[in-house]
Amino acid sequence: MQHVRKFEALVEQQPSVAPLRVTTVRPSVWERVRAWARRTLTEETVTEVALGTFTISLLVWLFVGLQHALENYTIIPWP
Repeated sequence: MQHVRKFEALVEQQPSVAPLRVTTVRPSVWERVRAWARRTLTEETVTEVALGTFTISLLVWLFVGLQHALENYTIIPWP
């Protein structure tokens, strides 16, 4: 009967109102992406990506301008 009394004493206690905290075994997607970026993105690779992006943007701008010029300006043939 002592066990029953202890159990009843526990039941009469007020439940905790603090939210439960869930701990997961696997890291979140954001944590995995951040860890991958820290491993792979060095200053050298960031510089290479920036230069590559700038070069491609410059080439696209040049070819779009060339296409526009060829479509809108008449070419005078040599006599």
